Amino acid sequence: MKEKDNFILDIKRLGINGEGIGFYNRMVVFVENAIPGEGHNVEVVKLDNKMAFAKTLDIKHISKARVIPSCPYYNDCGGCNVSHIAYEKMLEFKRESIIEAISRYTTLNPKSFEIRKTIASEEIFHYRNRSQLAVKTIDGKYSVCMLKPNSNLIVPIEDCLVQKEKINAVNFKILKFAEELDISCYISKFGRGVLRYLVTRGNEKNEVLVCLICGEKSNKIRELAKKVITIDGVIGVYESFNDAKKEIGFFGTDPVLLEGKPFIIEKLGKISYQIYPNTFFQLNTKQAKNMMDIILKACKLSFKERILDAYCGVGAIGLYLAHMAKEVVGIEYNKDAVLAANENAKLNNIKNARFLQGDAAQLLPKLLEEETFDVVVVDPPRTGLEKGFIDAIIEAKIKRIIYVSCNPATLAKDLEILSKVYSVNSITPLDMFPQTALTETITTLVRVETKKD
Repeated sequence: MKEKDNFILDIKRLGINGEGIGFYNRMVVFVENAIPGEGHNVEVVKLDNKMAFAKTLDIKHISKARVIPSCPYYNDCGGCNVSHIAYEKMLEFKRESIIEAISRYTTLNPKSFEIRKTIASEEIFHYRNRSQLAVKTIDGKYSVCMLKPNSNLIVPIEDCLVQKEKINAVNFKILKFAEELDISCYISKFGRGVLRYLVTRGNEKNEVLVCLICGEKSNKIRELAKKVITIDGVIGVYESFNDAKKEIGFFGTDPVLLEGKPFIIEKLGKISYQIYPNTFFQLNTKQAKNMMDIILKACKLSFKERILDAYCGVGAIGLYLAHMAKEVVGIEYNKDAVLAANENAKLNNIKNARFLQGDAAQLLPKLLEEETFDVVVVDPPRTGLEKGFIDAIIEAKIKRIIYVSCNPATLAKDLEILSKVYSVNSITPLDMFPQTALTETITTLVRVETKKD
């Protein structure tokens, strides 16, 4: 196989980024916007080791699941990658991605435990409660923008269909104010300009927190903040500095409050959480409530259990479980998140939860020398659990593990290790991010009783 080769490719499954995957002469071929069950006439555009990347010339057999995306930016933006697939069918594909990962990365039989149907999101559009976008001037017009995947092309976005409508409206007004004040936009090529990114967060009450992230100092930012705080729904405006030459992240210096209140409050059930500009919180609030209820049920609490909440962030999961537990102890590496978690405990008058700062893999063995736990809830980053953490859990003989994951591949690899001591009870997929291929899962594991135990 070589570049520009043409052939008919049968699409067998979806990849982790929503691309179609087929096989030609024993080589894996990735095709964007292709759906399993379709036949595509493709042309190879890139070869990489044992993989090929191809583009569709025409579709010989079209899946009944194919739909026309609602978003006008869909072919350019890349923020959403499966809007060409009917929603109900995409829920099936997300469940299949779990089965595929288990089959590929473990010796487990996926039929030996329950893999439930994917829980649909109540909102499949306008669900995202946070916007993080670059600010650019294009043809004299101020815009928030996305970077087209695998390119340097900037895509201006006027109305994002997955962002909350309130956030879209606030972003539009901020850009108008910035234009009126003639605030320059940051140009990465030259490392010059003032307004670089716009981070906007909203809650279910349509209260909004804004952070203006700048590449250079300017007195006009305070003028802008005074205008932004007058926008209906905006209750706080921050400024942060990020003059890094490379695009490595949004926030630079710690955000400084310029106008209004320092945080918004979001509620999941009866629990309130303080949300700051750089606080981690699930992007889909209503689906996050469903996730919490599934975790609570999986823990099987009876007011007697001690829970370890690892990678706890701002304490979202631990605090939600606290009313049914004897005690909750959270571990989190980020210092600011630990402070926020303890603040949230006070906010909710929860006295049986405490949160510790440290690396979970290093802190847990020391913690287990003095304390015992009945249930451990883990919500690690996409890279999964560290070996030291898994070893400590196994050594401690904790009876029940609830594993929250956003990456089927690393989940499967960790399950392969844990399954030597734990049996997988069930896996529940959730669609936390509609219009994307990302899948959130909740896995329940129960320790297998042995004579040594």
